[in-house]
Amino acid sequence: MFAILLAIGLMFVDARFKSVTDPVRYQLNGLFSPVYEVMSWPGRLSERLVEAGMSDEAVREENRYLRSQLLVLSGRLQKFSELAAENARLRGLIDSTIVVDGRVLIAEIVGVDADPFRHIVMVNKGAPDGVYIGQSVLDARGIMGQVVEVGPQSARVMLIADREHALPVRIARNGIRAIVAGNGEIDQLALQYVPESADVKVGDLLLSSGLGLRYPSGYPVGVITRVNKSGGSEFADIQARPVAELDRSRHVLMLFTRRAVVPPAAAPDQPGALAAPGGDNG
Repeated sequence: MFAILLAIGLMFVDARFKSVTDPVRYQLNGLFSPVYEVMSWPGRLSERLVEAGMSDEAVREENRYLRSQLLVLSGRLQKFSELAAENARLRGLIDSTIVVDGRVLIAEIVGVDADPFRHIVMVNKGAPDGVYIGQSVLDARGIMGQVVEVGPQSARVMLIADREHALPVRIARNGIRAIVAGNGEIDQLALQYVPESADVKVGDLLLSSGLGLRYPSGYPVGVITRVNKSGGSEFADIQARPVAELDRSRHVLMLFTRRAVVPPAAAPDQPGALAAPGGDNG
């Protein structure tokens, strides 16, 4: 009964007078630390005896096991690093400063055209996903290209740096219209049909103009890097750098500016029927 009453009294005092009991508890912990140390000796002695009794073969076996575990964990860490990088790329698409109007589809680049003179990539989305020829493709920074071929499980995208690609643009600073064409270099574009008298400066941002009804208006395309006005030509020699990471982006956005062709299997009551265009049809 005395012990019970003492315990209740100590709990009451500890709850009401912490400013007094906390220093006492601190001193008691220091006082009993040697006791705790002595109480741990049997466990330590047991561990030392087990380690001393292990044979060399057991130690080597344990080392082999630990090395194999280290190798497995290192491989998993590399995969986690790749997943973290992929997650960052996806967040870049979602948090992009590009204003996207309408429905979009996130696709992954799974292949590159074997022709060294072309800049064509393959994405893992096809006709069942609604992908159509002429569809605009972006990354987190700007326009990458357009779909030129659609298959059942994939689609081919021509990048804006391809020699056969061109798109109408305007200079964001003053609205001057021009044509940006690829010249075969992955990091270089050519601005065509700009008079030498035009107000064009290095650093000007090029936006898609929407003319031609292929690309929607207002998306970043490139930044002017060189302006050469010789005075003896009607048009200036102007080069630009794509803002999209054409050779590094892995995930892309596919814009839906119109409805795709409905496959016959998807519309059995109207075989071969076409969906009505919903705007720009390219």
